[in-house]
Amino acid sequence: MAYHFIDVSDYQGRPDWKKVKASGVDGVIMRILNSAGPDAGFEYNYGGCVANGLAKGVYRYSYALTTAQAKEEAEEVLQVLTGRKLETGVFLDLEYNAQRKLGSAKVKQIAGKWMEVIRAGGYECNIYCNLDWYKNVCGGLNAKYWIARYPRQDTGKVQSSLRPNVGEIGWQYSSKGRVPGITGNVDMNLWYGDLYPVSADTIFGGLEYSPVFDASYYAGRYKDLKAVYGNDAAALFYHFIAHGMSEGRQAIDTFNVQIYRARYPDLQKAFGENLPLYYQHYIRFGIAEKRRGL
Repeated sequence: MAYHFIDVSDYQGRPDWKKVKASGVDGVIMRILNSAGPDAGFEYNYGGCVANGLAKGVYRYSYALTTAQAKEEAEEVLQVLTGRKLETGVFLDLEYNAQRKLGSAKVKQIAGKWMEVIRAGGYECNIYCNLDWYKNVCGGLNAKYWIARYPRQDTGKVQSSLRPNVGEIGWQYSSKGRVPGITGNVDMNLWYGDLYPVSADTIFGGLEYSPVFDASYYAGRYKDLKAVYGNDAAALFYHFIAHGMSEGRQAIDTFNVQIYRARYPDLQKAFGENLPLYYQHYIRFGIAEKRRGL
């Protein structure tokens, strides 16, 4: 199943999000920052999506030419997000020509650091690029890809024969779409990734944590948490995200992060002492790879 997504920035002004939702749009990827600071439309757009039940994600165009700059850009994204929920997570926008001139290996280092910082902050993080960049610059990373590919004569309509077909999570098929509630052109996308319910209480940053978290188990295992939070599932989940993963706490009977870490040297090399990344790896990839958490 493909969902209908658009992506927006302050260039789209102030959309009427009720009309956008009524037109059949399922989700929105919003620009969160530009080179000068927060996108002028972000707060308005985020609020409109929340009010109208639209799935949410954010993107940032990267100008980073070093891993230190990548770290700074990603940290700025986390500062603006301040823990807000995103059903599709954060996307690193790779299309800056000065980055490409650095070569594929260097771009991948920059992207790796960028994603590492966002994921350590508790959010799903993946990559937006065009098909050429995917094939020649940044493909093959430990990430999902949202890929742009338009026809020569872009009419705003889907041309199915142009779908990238490289395992993409989303396809940006036009930059000249029209949607009720938005004045002018808007980017159009088909989204192939699963969308979790907006109201789900084990989603944070676009990632579903139920494979590593069960509120009842968490409260029962740790008396200090039971004493403070009782059986408040939302409060227990917040503790797990904010503190429990970093402390290496076990929150379900089928996954122990210390065992997972000790069992796989490749993950130790990739993540070191950053325990939240092990939980997130298990959810995103470990389960499908049949890795064991106990």
